[in-house]
Amino acid sequence: MCQLSHIEVEEQLLSTLVCTHLICPTCGIIDNDQDRQLTGHLCSTCGTPSECGRLAFTTDIHILVDLIQQTYHSHAPQTTFIDMPQGSDIGTILFYCTLRESLLNSFLIKNLRARKIDSLLIERLLDDNKLAHQKFNNLFFSVTGTKWDKALTAIHVRTGQDFKRVSQHMQEAAKLRNDFLHNGKFRYIKKSFSENCINTLGELFDLFAELHNEYNHPIIKQAL
Repeated sequence: MCQLSHIEVEEQLLSTLVCTHLICPTCGIIDNDQDRQLTGHLCSTCGTPSECGRLAFTTDIHILVDLIQQTYHSHAPQTTFIDMPQGSDIGTILFYCTLRESLLNSFLIKNLRARKIDSLLIERLLDDNKLAHQKFNNLFFSVTGTKWDKALTAIHVRTGQDFKRVSQHMQEAAKLRNDFLHNGKFRYIKKSFSENCINTLGELFDLFAELHNEYNHPIIKQAL
């Protein structure tokens, strides 16, 4: 795991390190081929010459990553209570959970749009599944036809990448976030956990890039 939490990285925006993925505007494949920014570069999947580089993740997603970094490295007077979480640790987890849900929303919307689903129906589906656990369970299954854990297995078979660790971290972060927001519980939040939120960002983006390639890219490619 890349130690993105190290102080040496503090002066460089994390968004320039973890969400550099580019997308082919023709076939919709997402990868880290930075040569896509060169005019005329051929897509390794569909062979279409590139006109310019197109970011796979929106600027709002990039901003969220940088907010996580700012929060994690923020400085304030430390609490006088022994072994209590700091505001920077709690804030990091809150932004991290917002990021994971934003990535999931983006994935689901892109899938539905690729299948030409009416925008009003997409809006209704999201309104009917506002809670994160609804989106990661019922809505994800309805859209992809596969449960979340099975999707991770499919990606592992296709790419050799194992995303179970970052998926587990996402679930643990959501539990800590919910306990804090709804019950005011914060004693179980540790510095090591907020540190892992930073250090797993690269895996998090690779996961959602591969989810796109597994379920969205084939639909886009078939429509060519």
